[in-house]
Amino acid sequence: MSNTATENDYLSIGGGVNLFDDEARFILKNRNKLQEFKDLDFRFGRNPNTNDVVLSTGDNAVKQAIRNILLTQYYERPFRPGIGAGIRSLLFEQQDEITARQLEDAITEAIENHEPRARLMDVNVELNGEHGYKATIVFGIRNRNTPVTFTTFLEAPREI
Repeated sequence: MSNTATENDYLSIGGGVNLFDDEARFILKNRNKLQEFKDLDFRFGRNPNTNDVVLSTGDNAVKQAIRNILLTQYYERPFRPGIGAGIRSLLFEQQDEITARQLEDAITEAIENHEPRARLMDVNVELNGEHGYKATIVFGIRNRNTPVTFTTFLEAPREI
């Protein structure tokens, strides 16, 4: 009894390689697992099972990285002076639509330059009363189809 493979028994994974369905599913599953994004959670909680620092994964890891970039000033990180958004100085400007557009441009530039995992779709900054701005950032994560919405409140820091 001979087994002849038909075209339906193969799944192409690119690069001119055709594999049987089970092999291809296994390879694609492992490839997707390698592309899951992980970062340290900045709350530095302790995992009760492993006694290690809690990890932030997936969408939350990318959101945390974007927030970190937005709150970082230029020249704040040693040996990496270009990382940051430089929005703190804009938060001390007069609150109007012009400043809101400048914030949108600064946020867009910072994410596109410093967060390769995020594919930016939209940035919207609105005045939020007299205290600050509401920034809504819509982005897609590399190799995923669903958009992620991240909303944060930007206000000038109060220092004593």
